[in-house]
Amino acid sequence: MKKAAVLLLVILGLLSTLNTNAQSNVTSSGISVQGIARDVNNEAMANIDQLDLKFEIYYIPSASTTPTIILTTSPTVKTDNFGVFSYVVSINQDQSNLISAQSAYLRVSSGNVVFSDEKLQAVPYSIYAQNGVPTGAIMPYIGTTAPNGWLLCDGTAIPSGIYYDKLKTLTGSNTPDLRAMFLRGVGTGNGKVGPALKTVQQDDVKAHLHAIDINTNSNGNHKHTTSFSNDDYSGDGGGDTGLEDDRPNNFNRTLDTSTTGAHTHNVNGNSALNGSATETRPINYGVNYIIKI
Repeated sequence: MKKAAVLLLVILGLLSTLNTNAQSNVTSSGISVQGIARDVNNEAMANIDQLDLKFEIYYIPSASTTPTIILTTSPTVKTDNFGVFSYVVSINQDQSNLISAQSAYLRVSSGNVVFSDEKLQAVPYSIYAQNGVPTGAIMPYIGTTAPNGWLLCDGTAIPSGIYYDKLKTLTGSNTPDLRAMFLRGVGTGNGKVGPALKTVQQDDVKAHLHAIDINTNSNGNHKHTTSFSNDDYSGDGGGDTGLEDDRPNNFNRTLDTSTTGAHTHNVNGNSALNGSATETRPINYGVNYIIKI
């Protein structure tokens, strides 16, 4: 069999079968590839019934020069009168998720000869459109089981496999545990200080005062004076003691209380527990947080 040079003409894009109950949930898909098979002399290989080709989709991880293979398939294709062939590279959900999150490449070869090695353009765009969000994106979700391409943010271990490597680079070995938590922007801004990235900011209450509408102080030794009016209670012209001070032309008298030493009064500002909750919180609605693979 002649060795062939393959000229890729068009990568048509993503073919997919959608779950009717979840429009963005791809259950099966493929990359449609069309090209012209040419030999080492750049002549079209027309009317070939069985041309063995190898398709590889891969990406190169950060800080590495070694490709990570996403999928490999070795089909036999047929060319027409002009050497044109068509083939659909099948991809599953995990492979689709991985392609959508990477700069992926398609390599086509025959035997040990590589004829095309190009970055995918149309297909990642189609897959990005189906997924809509990058790896590591977090969103609220009212289901109890994460949909395909997502994991629950409940602190559990992330599965093994190349499909999860990029997420593990962002989060570590486990998903973030966001149960019973709110999300908040990191850093300092708008007069506030948020948490550092991927850290938990614990409960706190802003420093404040409570007004107590009671005044008290120490006035030292003092006494109180009681005043009263002239009272001719007995009708006998009065005397000099008690309330029967009936002396003419003297209509008011005072009595002094005993003197009390310097003292203060105690005031308790937190003598009663206000409320019975274990936290201070705004009104809220329960959801599960999920993270994109």
